[in-house]
Amino acid sequence: MGKFKMPTVQQFLKKKIIYDKQEPVWVYLEREMRQNVDKKPYNEKVGAWLRFLRDLKHYFYREGLRKAKRLHREAGPPWYYELSSSQRDVLGVLKENIHQDLLEDIPNRIRKSLSDLGVTLRIPRSILMKAMNDSVEDPGVFIWSLYTAYYKKSPSELRGEYDMNAMILMSCLVFIDLEECIERLEKLTEAKREPPIITPKKVQKNTQPKVRYGEYLQKCYVPCYSTHTKTNQEPQKPLPLGYKVRLRTTDSYERLIKDLSFLEKRKDRNKKEKQAERICTYKFWEPPSTLRNTDPKMCAYVNKLKMLRKKAKPKFKAPYKNVQYLVGGVAFTGGHPQYLLSNVAVLPTGYIPINAGTVSVVGDYVTNIAGYWKFPREVKERCDETCDCLAKWEETAMKYLQESKCKCGHLYDFYREGKSKEKYFHPPTRHGPHWIDAAKVYQMDPMEDFIRDTCRDALLSQEPTPEPSMPTISPSGLKEKELLAAFLAELSDTPLLIPHLPQANLLNNLQEWVRKRVKGKMTPAQHKRLLLQSQRRWLDLKHMDFRARAYRIPFTLKQLEHMNWSHRQLVQKLFEILLDSFVTRNRLNQLEQTRLWWSTTKYDVYPSKPFLHIFFTYMPGRMKDTFLINPYSSDLTPKHGAKTCPL
Repeated sequence: MGKFKMPTVQQFLKKKIIYDKQEPVWVYLEREMRQNVDKKPYNEKVGAWLRFLRDLKHYFYREGLRKAKRLHREAGPPWYYELSSSQRDVLGVLKENIHQDLLEDIPNRIRKSLSDLGVTLRIPRSILMKAMNDSVEDPGVFIWSLYTAYYKKSPSELRGEYDMNAMILMSCLVFIDLEECIERLEKLTEAKREPPIITPKKVQKNTQPKVRYGEYLQKCYVPCYSTHTKTNQEPQKPLPLGYKVRLRTTDSYERLIKDLSFLEKRKDRNKKEKQAERICTYKFWEPPSTLRNTDPKMCAYVNKLKMLRKKAKPKFKAPYKNVQYLVGGVAFTGGHPQYLLSNVAVLPTGYIPINAGTVSVVGDYVTNIAGYWKFPREVKERCDETCDCLAKWEETAMKYLQESKCKCGHLYDFYREGKSKEKYFHPPTRHGPHWIDAAKVYQMDPMEDFIRDTCRDALLSQEPTPEPSMPTISPSGLKEKELLAAFLAELSDTPLLIPHLPQANLLNNLQEWVRKRVKGKMTPAQHKRLLLQSQRRWLDLKHMDFRARAYRIPFTLKQLEHMNWSHRQLVQKLFEILLDSFVTRNRLNQLEQTRLWWSTTKYDVYPSKPFLHIFFTYMPGRMKDTFLINPYSSDLTPKHGAKTCPL
């Protein structure tokens, strides 16, 4: 016999099997019955029954797949899951960690933060430092750059499959901007609520009829006394969205998602925030000029420069509108510049000045004007009550005007209703003086033109003018995901991250906000129906198996016979590899299971927050949060059966 050689670790891993591959019962039963069909004629009926059971099992298998697809669809985008409270706290301090790591040039804090988030990637230091330098200390831009550098794809491009680390990074992009996104959505859809019309209640008083013996017939009213407030108030309906709902095609929406110009806006915004954070504006390397030199001439020169930088402000106003003055120069008095007037002129107007005499000022005589007489006096010629000018009109013209009046019911009043359409006086401009359109002012009788224009307009309009119709869409008839896609498309030119994530309109928390905004609060009947739906999804989820199977080391009998103490390192290495594979697959399956769990509990009511902490215990991808049954235990009936992290 030749010398026996034990296979290597890689050869064993290629031949690994999950338990033992055995045929199902109905397969070998059907084969035996076909072989003995001549001896036992009733095998045909039993075979038909077994085939029916096989088809029934396949039907249940397809139904399970359909229910699993539905659960995945209702959980949100394929890259999303809910983050726990501890993970959100890590995102809150990510900006400070980036700032400190950039100062120290060692990404220790960022590596710890990524580990706390559940990211198990081994990211090179160069990628981390480049992402932090490009981010301008913005955690959203940092995670976006890190994802792009590691996966060689932008987060805005939808991938066929996401691993656990990619899902964590994509979900972090949502929770960094979630509050700001909701604020922007509220601003986008805000509408003013009109105050309700409160009708004053009629106060009932004690009345006494005005008849004989009225004091005995007096009606006494006593108001009801109550200490409780009115509770059966009708819920307020949500405000209308207005004309802001604009639907886009799928191609245009994808173009908006893949447009990465928002990253520059986000960086600029962060630069401005960093500038605003700098409280001290004093440059220590440049002392003020007054302290630069103790020379008095230098100080006087600097003060003179300061004075020249000041601008003169006119502190006086002309007493009349028709007064024109000429500024001749500027003089400094008390360190402040003042205007010097060299000429003052009174422009001629249609008023007669009232002379109040002359006054001698330093040898000059100045005329004093006490005011102006208004001349000529405006006289408005109006018809008196006994005027019969309308009676002079022909009856047919009056009837025609009556029939062709405005839709709002106004009668024509010779263009004198409201503002005049024609412009008769043109005010002076820098290009020329004022001028009067004499052809319009001195037209003798406008009545003829008025009747002609009115008849022409009435003949041209064969039917009443229709109301202007706006191409709008009723938001109540749209699905939440369609409305959310329209809103996110409107927010695509903002520095937000969420509008640029693929299938972001499937996010459940934003869809719930849209539902509340459009349809208002949920009624008890709707909540009961959705709770029943969640319970049914929970039952579907309970029938799904998320346990990973442990692999066996496929030793043959010959290998077991020739195994000795020298092969202990081989067995130990094989065991560690298979155990690590089992633990990793368990973690991934539990992550998927918890992701589907959360979508079934969103309509439940939990009075306290600790439930969410317990629920999210298994959410982060950490080793201590893995629920495990030891597959290689020598004890066939373990006492505890499972090991979990301590709550």
